[in-house]
Amino acid sequence: MQFTVTINQVKALEWGLNSQQALLFAFVYGCPSWTKPIKTDDGIFFALSKAKIIEELPLLTDKPDTAYRMLKALEEAGLIELSSTSNITLFRLTEKAIEWNQKLDGSEKYPTPPKNEGRKKIRSTSEKNPSKVGEKSEQGSEKSPTNQDTNHQVTNQDTSQDLQRSPDKPARNLVLVVDRTDAPRVEIPADMPGPKDRSCKTFKVWANYAMAYRKRYSTWPVWNAKVGGQLGQLVDRLGADVAHHVAAHFLKTSDATVLRKCHSLNELLANAESYHTQWVTGQRINGTTARQMERTEANVSAAEQAAQMVLAKRQAGERNEYL
Repeated sequence: MQFTVTINQVKALEWGLNSQQALLFAFVYGCPSWTKPIKTDDGIFFALSKAKIIEELPLLTDKPDTAYRMLKALEEAGLIELSSTSNITLFRLTEKAIEWNQKLDGSEKYPTPPKNEGRKKIRSTSEKNPSKVGEKSEQGSEKSPTNQDTNHQVTNQDTSQDLQRSPDKPARNLVLVVDRTDAPRVEIPADMPGPKDRSCKTFKVWANYAMAYRKRYSTWPVWNAKVGGQLGQLVDRLGADVAHHVAAHFLKTSDATVLRKCHSLNELLANAESYHTQWVTGQRINGTTARQMERTEANVSAAEQAAQMVLAKRQAGERNEYL
């Protein structure tokens, strides 16, 4: 698992990447330093399996298909080129992607040091047979310091870029992405019609309605301007925090009238408050349950009337052989 991921927020916003895409690209950008290069007819690519993405970025996703869709999104953004062999995905960075690690003057923010240079310097100045032991550690110092930030990843990558950062110039554009609260609880299929922008007013209620609809009818509901307007009214009437729950609960209704119309949004919007009550109480009222409740209420009412008549006669002095 990769311990730390650094993200260039300025470039992510400029390129229109969301937090998940920026997190993935920050990881992909560093992959050529350690992953295996593959020579193809189109040039050099680098091997990167979907399983490796899941292993290194567990906060991002745990599904191979999702990881591949995110790679495709980076390709559509012009940041990587994708290829493949019979058993693994290949990628390479584009010219545009190089800007991720550049200052305004075009130089690298975190230049990569020459390989093994640091090790050679140590060897050139160290003694083969030391004449004396090193100095004693100061009192209170740690034998095994906890803040050993020398590598972000348990692989054979170079040392952390954080160590190359100038202490007097904090990297304001680097953050650790650990939050996916904006992500849906289930993966949204790419072929789902309707809005894809999660900031859209009707996205959440439509996604819940459409997913529940497909689960029941094995097909997507129709999306058009009328449907968008109806869902907007539903959000206005019930509130954005509960409308999507009510829409999903509506698809569990088995009332004959609703079934004949295939759970039309016309029915949901016409009786929105009623379905909201059913969602809150956990009930699903259809024609049969309504008739049962009606009969139960009628029986209770008849029993109450009979009891009142018996008590009235008793108070009048009439004898009741059953009491």
